[in-house]
Amino acid sequence: MSSCALVLPSPPALLRETEGGPPPLLPTTSSAGNGSHPRPERITVIACYRFMTYVDRSPRNPAGQPLIVNDFARKNASTGFVSSTTSLGTSSTYARTTTSIERQPSPYVMRHGRRYLNDPSLHYPLPCDVAEIHRQNLRTVLLTEVFGGPLCAPALAKTAPKKVLEIACGSGFWSSLCHDYFASRGFPDVAFTGLDIAPLAPDLGASGMNWSFVQHDLRRLPLPFRDDEFDLVFVKDMSLVVTAGDLQDQLMDDYLRVLRPGGILEAWECDHTLRSLVPHPVTTTGVSKTDQQRAQRLGVYPLGPSTPCTTPPNDFLQDYNAWLRETLAARHLTPTPCAAMGSLMLQEAEDLVDQGSRRFAILLSDVKWEREGVGGRQPANSASKRRQSRSHASGNAKYAPTEKRTLKPDQVALRRTALLAVVQMMESLEPLLKEASGKGPDEWDRWWSGMMEDLFAKKGTASGECLEVGAWWGRML
Repeated sequence: MSSCALVLPSPPALLRETEGGPPPLLPTTSSAGNGSHPRPERITVIACYRFMTYVDRSPRNPAGQPLIVNDFARKNASTGFVSSTTSLGTSSTYARTTTSIERQPSPYVMRHGRRYLNDPSLHYPLPCDVAEIHRQNLRTVLLTEVFGGPLCAPALAKTAPKKVLEIACGSGFWSSLCHDYFASRGFPDVAFTGLDIAPLAPDLGASGMNWSFVQHDLRRLPLPFRDDEFDLVFVKDMSLVVTAGDLQDQLMDDYLRVLRPGGILEAWECDHTLRSLVPHPVTTTGVSKTDQQRAQRLGVYPLGPSTPCTTPPNDFLQDYNAWLRETLAARHLTPTPCAAMGSLMLQEAEDLVDQGSRRFAILLSDVKWEREGVGGRQPANSASKRRQSRSHASGNAKYAPTEKRTLKPDQVALRRTALLAVVQMMESLEPLLKEASGKGPDEWDRWWSGMMEDLFAKKGTASGECLEVGAWWGRML
């Protein structure tokens, strides 16, 4: 049985959209073009209120606003960032101090209406602002729901680590979820350390966590920790942070260096390019019975070695895939980290034992072949059904006959959340996608508007387009 036993609240009734069409699209200004095109503004997410609970308990500024939804760097003048609303005051000492801070190079730069890290040598293609942090946290909620909790390694099913390191922690949202998970099982004192190049995390210690933050550039090795310091190292969504090749291998070695013997390394990833899931038997070879049952309950599909996927028939998603591959190739980043992560873990098989993985495909909407039964419409007469059943039993059938599937409200909500996560990634990458497309501002706005209408209003993901996610783990010898 999976170690992910976190009990998560049920979706609020108002977020369960089983009828009435997709969420409304409101026009907003494009960050890449000069016109406007529709964006999904309402987050129809199974658990967005969990994140709001996290915001509610975060430290607040003097105006009473949560720091997590403000400019994170504003709380730390040592970063060199000064808000444009900061007053110089009347004190000459204060004025001199502020002026000195303002002369320091800002760690951020504004481009296309978004805030980015001000380091041209970084390959990281995403912004560093509140909207991007919301995107990352939503994806964390989505994966936590699919995996059943914030961890998948079976070794942690009945125990808890003493010290946890979250690599590239961002807002520290995963660490907060994991703290709650362990605290609910009677382990409230687990120590969490977050590491990131930017100081985006609020002071989670104010909410009762044993929390510390280390600002560090992952390109500078070794990591600033002792050998054998942590019981758990958690790595999530690193494929757009670290280039493939030597640095990736060196980081893996350093993860293992800071892990104590018996410690756990766990990594989560999502593929960035999209594929379509092909109708196939419900029972997938190479997938545990527990994952089969969980997938059935959530309306997702476990991915095994023989799970058939193909190029998405949606023209807009084909464009997106092509432009994204070009964009990431120029930065030496991989568009399909789920395919690479297994191999990366196996390279460390001498030191990292008891390895395992879980992979799922989350469809972005209901699909035709589900409504008609997996594998298409079932044979009309019983004799034909018996022949197909015997063929499947002998291994000759292409698809297994199954009952038609009608999605439950929670399953619909999960797929809406996955689609929103995909669109949010497109928004974060929009300036780079526009550049790769070669389109002018007006042409780009027309393409984007057409894409949004197709995905949300015309059910353009009804052919099995999916978001592929995975978790991998191993135990240090």
